[in-house]
Amino acid sequence: MTSRPPPQCLSCRHWVSPLDREGDAQTCSAFPVGIPDDIWWNRADHRQPVEGDNDIQWESLDGATFPEYAMIKDD
Repeated sequence: MTSRPPPQCLSCRHWVSPLDREGDAQTCSAFPVGIPDDIWWNRADHRQPVEGDNDIQWESLDGATFPEYAMIKDD
């Protein structure tokens, strides 16, 4: 069984917990309608601007470090 590393979003202060929102989409301040799959599944580093992110990028939640280990690298 293979497990995926957690999304970078979970350590970001802009992520909105499912307990604090309605609906099934993962959301945050940058993407209030839904976080793009490339960011959620760590295929894009959201410390850099991404089209449509409302000029909001990843920021540490309570001193967390960016999960570099989780980023999917192209071979």
